Formats: sequence, structure tokens, C-alpha cells
Amino acid sequence: MNKYIIAFTGIVFLASCSSNKRVITSKSPSSKPKTHTTKKPIPSSSENERYTTSGNEVVAARSVTNKIVRKALSYKGTKYKYGGTSKSGMDCSGLMFTSFKSGDIMLPRTSTAQSKKGVKVSKSKAQKGDLVFFKTGGKHSINHVGLVVSVDNRDVKFVHSSSSRGVMISSLREGYWSNAFSQVRRVQQGSGAVSTTDSGLSSSTYVVKKGDTLYAIARKFQGVSASNIISYNKLSSTSLSPGMVLKIPKKS
Repeated sequence: MNKYIIAFTGIVFLASCSSNKRVITSKSPSSKPKTHTTKKPIPSSSENERYTTSGNEVVAARSVTNKIVRKALSYKGTKYKYGGTSKSGMDCSGLMFTSFKSGDIMLPRTSTAQSKKGVKVSKSKAQKGDLVFFKTGGKHSINHVGLVVSVDNRDVKFVHSSSSRGVMISSLREGYWSNAFSQVRRVQQGSGAVSTTDSGLSSSTYVVKKGDTLYAIARKFQGVSASNIISYNKLSSTSLSPGMVLKIPKKS
């Protein structure tokens, strides 16, 4: 009897070990490695609106630049006159002041003061609509300014009012102007006008800065609301991008 009991116990033990072994070594279908695919995020409608609005602002800014340049060129041949700002006579800073005013951008009246506005850019990156400044006659301070009208193979041409020949077009490749060159400043950017005052305001435009909102901008102008700015600029979104130019409606 004892022999049968021992034999029966041994069979049960062997059966248990076999079952455990199968569990340990078997592979579940769920253990197969999974392949992960990364999907590219689809831009939200608000992002599309932002880029569309920014594109419209770029077009608007270029239109302003062309208007300013055309205004300056319209005075070509006008004689030089110190303090002049009309067809009867024009000095260099007066030409810039009058031309930019046509684009609703108010510049200071002197070349020295104008050289402190906008942002400084390298000569190699000069573009149409930039201001170019000079120190002529051995002067140690800026005393002459011109407006870039074209850039071709790094030949920068600018319109200015020369004291000897009046309003004319010259090139930075010319020895005299190359030697007298001081700096280039951008008061009109590809995506919008740069601030013409320390507060970022001009007579009827505002340059969007990082962190600006329509409501914060509206508070800078008495009697103007965010909805006024939206409708006046025909904005399709409240999203703003730094450098955008917003036209500010005048208080009625």
C-alpha cells in the first residue's frame, strides 16, 4: 500500500513541474514588439489664420515701402535747400521726413535723430526702403541720409538730396559715399514698420511687439477698442505676430 502511495505522489509532482515549465517558457502573442508610428501634427485652424494674417501684413508693408520710395523719387531733380521739405527745395533729412510721412510713418526732422530710429542692419543685408547714413566732409557725427531704392548684386542705390546737385540717385559703390558710409537702419521691415517713437507709436500705425494683444494695444490709444482695430485692419483672427503693422483708426 505504501508503495502505491509513494508512486502516486511522484506522478503528481512530475505533472506539476511540467505545467510550471510550460508557463515559464511559453510566449504570449501579446509579447511581440509593437511598431510605433509618429504622425505629423496637423496645424490648427488658428495657426493657419495666424500665418494668413501675417502674409497679408507682409504685402501691406511692401506696399507702404513702395509708396515711400515713389514719393522720394518724385522729388528727383529738386534743388537742395537747407530745411526744405517741398518741390521748391529739399534737404536730405527733409526728403526722408516727407517721404515717410506719405506712408503714415513720422520720422524726426534731422538726419542725426533719424539715425536713432528703427533697427540697425548690416550693409550686406540692406534692402529697398532702408535708410542709409553718412558722415561726410570728415565729420565725426552723422550729417547725411539717403533712402535705398534698389539692391542689385550688392550694389546699393539710394536717393538723397545732395548739397551740390539736389535730389539724385547715387550708389554705395561710389568712392565718396563708400568712404563716408556710416550705417543702415530699417524703419520699414518686410513684415511691418518698426517703431518710429520710443513707445512704438506713430501717427496712425502700431508695430506689434512680442506679447502684445489687441486689447493691450487698444488701451494705448484713447477712444479705440480691440474690435475697432480688428475691423479697421480686416483681421480674420485675433492672433498677432511680432513685426505686424496695425493701422489705428483715429478717434472720431
